[in-house]
Amino acid sequence: MLIRFQPLLALAVVALPVLAAPARAEGGAAAPPPPGPTAVRVVGADGTPQTLPPAPPQSDVQRYCANIADPALDARNALQLRKLGEAEAQVSAKIDELERKRAEVQSWLAERKGFLDSTSDTMLAIYAAMKPDAAAAQLAGLDREVAASLVARLKSRQASAILTEMPANVAAELGALIVSKTDRTASSGPQPDQSL
Repeated sequence: MLIRFQPLLALAVVALPVLAAPARAEGGAAAPPPPGPTAVRVVGADGTPQTLPPAPPQSDVQRYCANIADPALDARNALQLRKLGEAEAQVSAKIDELERKRAEVQSWLAERKGFLDSTSDTMLAIYAAMKPDAAAAQLAGLDREVAASLVARLKSRQASAILTEMPANVAAELGALIVSKTDRTASSGPQPDQSL
């Protein structure tokens, strides 16, 4: 409907300044007319003025498409905004999940460090210098967590010699304790989601 009245509207905009008589100033001089619509001047690449070809008349289909372009664009923008919001929510959920995983790993690292640091370097040096059979007898009598911490900090050759000299059930307990305290996958159970 608006397309039919566009030529009349353009004519009214151009004719309005002409029809409105300029008021005469007290000195009798006419006020300058307001500036009319300015024409667009097109300059070519070589600097010479060029004229634009006249716009071809629009068909009914073109006018219809021109009239619904803005609502269609608004609908597309609304759809894109909704999808963007959904993607943002998914990213937020993944970030929260990663933060939980990071906190879990940090707490495990602190627990592991506390386990390994629970023995003094002096005690470690004493057990490292002992013969494996004597060290095994001494470690078998200690608290299992302390003994496991000491064995974990020994060199692997010394630790294996000491564990060989221990009773099998004590060596198995110490081995299981060492694995549970130093291996994150063993201490936290099966990992449900490895996609991160």
